[in-house]
Amino acid sequence: MRRPHFALRVLSVLPFILFGAIAVIAFVAWIGLVVFGLGADQEAIWRWASGRSSAEVLAQVALAAGIGLGPVAVLLLTMWATMRGFGEQPALYFWLFAEIVFAALGLALVAGRTQWPGFMESIGLAGAQWWFAFAIVGYSMIVAHLRARGERRAATEEEDDG
Repeated sequence: MRRPHFALRVLSVLPFILFGAIAVIAFVAWIGLVVFGLGADQEAIWRWASGRSSAEVLAQVALAAGIGLGPVAVLLLTMWATMRGFGEQPALYFWLFAEIVFAALGLALVAGRTQWPGFMESIGLAGAQWWFAFAIVGYSMIVAHLRARGERRAATEEEDDG
């Protein structure tokens, strides 16, 4: 059975590596902003908590922890996806699922730009940043489609040979 070449495997996992790098940056920013209170008008969470009710502190700490765990979950998922996508073993369903996820991200970017432009600007996805994100998601979707198509072709060739 014919498996994808090394170059195609590297090119196909680049989006996962990029999203993993963004997750690391988001986690480091979370530590700096929430935990240590770095930045303009930022206050460390433990300084904010002094003098407040336990219920209010518990709710805000849970929210802060959830926000911090989001990038960690994305990082772990991208690490798994990178290893799965780079491997030589057949992964048709993985690539079909990846293509669907990237298509949903692309639709979310388009919907956000048309329906909620203020929100998109507040999270830093306006103008050139939006186009960059859309290009990355489009590239990711195309590569996932090519890998899924290659997996289908390899499975068909295997059936014909066997």
